Amino acid sequence: MPMLDRRMLLRAGSAAVGAAALTPNVPALAHVPQAGKRAQPGFYRFKLGTIEITVISDGTLAFPAETLWLDRAEDARGLLTSTFQPSSPVGLQINTILVNTGDKLVLIDAGCGVDKFQKTTGGLIANLAAAGYAPGDIDTILFTHFHFDHLWGISDRENASLLFPSAEFVATETEFAFWSAPDLADKLPPEQQPRVTQANLKLATPRLRLIKATAEVVPGVTTFGTPGHTPGHIGVNISSGGEQLLLTGDVVVNSAVSFLHPEWPFGFDIDVPLATKTRVAFLGRAAADKALVGSYHLPFPGFGHVVREGSAYRWLPADWQWTS
Repeated sequence: MPMLDRRMLLRAGSAAVGAAALTPNVPALAHVPQAGKRAQPGFYRFKLGTIEITVISDGTLAFPAETLWLDRAEDARGLLTSTFQPSSPVGLQINTILVNTGDKLVLIDAGCGVDKFQKTTGGLIANLAAAGYAPGDIDTILFTHFHFDHLWGISDRENASLLFPSAEFVATETEFAFWSAPDLADKLPPEQQPRVTQANLKLATPRLRLIKATAEVVPGVTTFGTPGHTPGHIGVNISSGGEQLLLTGDVVVNSAVSFLHPEWPFGFDIDVPLATKTRVAFLGRAAADKALVGSYHLPFPGFGHVVREGSAYRWLPADWQWTS
């Protein structure tokens, strides 16, 4: 290989400078932060028999472990750390489910809404559009319960007008009776903002259909009682072509704690002993039936299976389906 003398090196350097001078002034994109400019569309779609299921994300929530697990918070932090999950704060997804039966579009829970509780919520409408739907397309909104992150998304920022112009709302008689009680504010801590919930219920009431805990909402979509988290909390069973999907609502909220220690109290449960009994029963049913489970608060898109592990349970996330 011939050695380069000083004149050759100088000529090479001059050529490089000249080439750089001719290059357009294009920013180095590798050094420009790209994340955060626009949220990624948050939806996931697959088929359950002949029914099309689409998960529509409303965003995320975050709470201290003490808020979620009370006097077991320190134990919960240790378990979260051991399973490589953030322990402070603890994140919860908001996974609403859109069910297309072919005849009806049923949205199960409606998220928290924009800027109403935490800044990381309110993605439902934009993600619904990304999935190919508009609020006016929704025929029915079924509520597992009326907590803020399931109900408040039906209305605008001011809780003054509905965002779903033609949807029928469906909830249990027990749930409605509890949340519409005149003395509700005396029953709940102020941070749950019961008056905001009641403002949304007032908007929904003219189109509200009340059901028993066990009911058929539309063909293929039935409910069953899972009380304790709230008095009228329900689970949802979706079935088609021999396939089954069980929706948890807020029976479980974390992929480690809720399964390995279903007996630990959950801070948002209104009746802790009943909610604990319900959680254990739900997990037992899901494991025995080997049913696909969809969770409102587990990592997006929130589908998986429950398996028994000794006296407890384990969550096995389902593989992502690239084609529906």
